[in-house]
This record gives sequence, structure tokens and C-alpha cells, in this order.
Amino acid sequence: MLLAGFVVFFTLVLGLAAFGVNRILNPPAEVVAVPCPAPPTGHPATNATHTYAQTPPMTLQSSKSYTAVMCTTKGLIRIHLRATEAPKTVNDFVFLVNNGYYDGLTFHRVCPSATDSSCGPTTGGIHIAQGGDPKGDGTGRGPGFTIPDEAPVGKYTAGTVALARPANADGSKIPNSSGGQIFINTGTNNFAPDYNLFGDVTSGLGVAQKLVKGDVMVWVAIETGVATSPAPSASGGASPAAPPSASPAAASPSPSPS
Repeated sequence: MLLAGFVVFFTLVLGLAAFGVNRILNPPAEVVAVPCPAPPTGHPATNATHTYAQTPPMTLQSSKSYTAVMCTTKGLIRIHLRATEAPKTVNDFVFLVNNGYYDGLTFHRVCPSATDSSCGPTTGGIHIAQGGDPKGDGTGRGPGFTIPDEAPVGKYTAGTVALARPANADGSKIPNSSGGQIFINTGTNNFAPDYNLFGDVTSGLGVAQKLVKGDVMVWVAIETGVATSPAPSASGGASPAAPPSASPAAASPSPSPS
């Protein structure tokens, strides 16, 4: 018996040693978060305006491409903006970014989450990181104007970025009601086409997938370049029980991206 015990013990030791050597020689792949660069002039904005009296004028230029650079507490996320497919949404988003609207705001809703019933089950539920509410809890409409609906091109696949929007008491979405809240699809979601799709994460999806409730958009800035042919759209699908939403000011946070 004693001899058998020693054999088992030494077998385990040798197995663990071999495992350790393998981990050293073949370390598991890691998602490396890109650190944020020095912020551009004007960011992070202090005392940014979060309420505007009217919709900003259309200032997008067809000769330019637009990229949002988002510095978060988890790292850097770069988002190609779909200026051709969702020009009104992108125009208003660029306006807000350039005025420091998002600087310092939090991701107030991150799903899946075992502690947030609006996210649905942790397996098979929704996968989003939602933020951009000046109130920080999802009930703030902002920014004083609403963005008209623009039919999404493609579906809510991992890495796409969309506007949250309010819902009626029965769960139906209020037309032309989106504001400043946005959500990143950190996985593929089967939402109905209720949310303006206006961007695609080109780098930093791993960063977005590590976000947790309370993480901050330290600053967001816009980079422009020379426009090329439109970037291919993601494909995707129809809404689960709780999509992302920007809830009406008087209501509790919506169980969907609203």
C-alpha cells in the first residue's frame, strides 16, 4: 500500500511539473489591452454640456472617414463610424464627442450579469456594454435632442455599435427617440432592428468584452481620414427579451438597450 501511495504521489508531481514546463514553453494567448495615448486637445472635457437646445447642423463631409477613439478604464477601443449608412446618427454622435459629452461618463449597464435581471440569463442572454448616460444609471435621456431612426444595415453582431432607445410600458420602442446612450455589442445579439447601427469596433473588442458596470469612458475623440469605399457591414438578427435601451427619464432602466 505504501509503495502504491508513493507511486501515485510521484506520478502527480511529475504530471504537475510537465504541465508547468508546458505553460512556460507554450503560454496561453492573452488579449492585450492597448493603453490609451495622451488625450487630444480638449479632452477629457471638464464641465461638458449634456443638454442642447436643438439638433446640431449636418457637418459630415463625404470626402472624409470618421473614427471614434474611446479611452476606457480597461484600455483603448477604436470604432469606425458608418457615415454613409447612418449619416444622421454619426453626425450627431460626432457633434457630442467633439463637445466632450462622453468624457467621464460610465458604462452603467454591462451584460451578461448575474446581478442584473434585465440582462437575462448569463448563458444565452444579451451581450452589451452600454453607456453615455449623464445620470449614470440609464434613466437620463439627454442630450436635449433626439436622433431620427435610421434603418440598420446588417445585424447586431459582435463589435457593432448602436444607439440605445426608450421603450413603452409594453416593451415596444418609441419611434425617433434615440439620444446619447450607446451600446457596444460584445457578442452577437438577436435584436429586432430597433436600434440605429452606426459603428464597428476595428480594434479593442477584447477591451470592450472586459468592461464591467462602472467602468469609465475617460475620453472619446474623433479622428478623420480620407473616405474610401464603405466598410462591409456586419450581419446579425431579432430581439431577445431584454435588448439595450435608453430609458425615459422618469422610468427605471429598461431591460433592453433603451
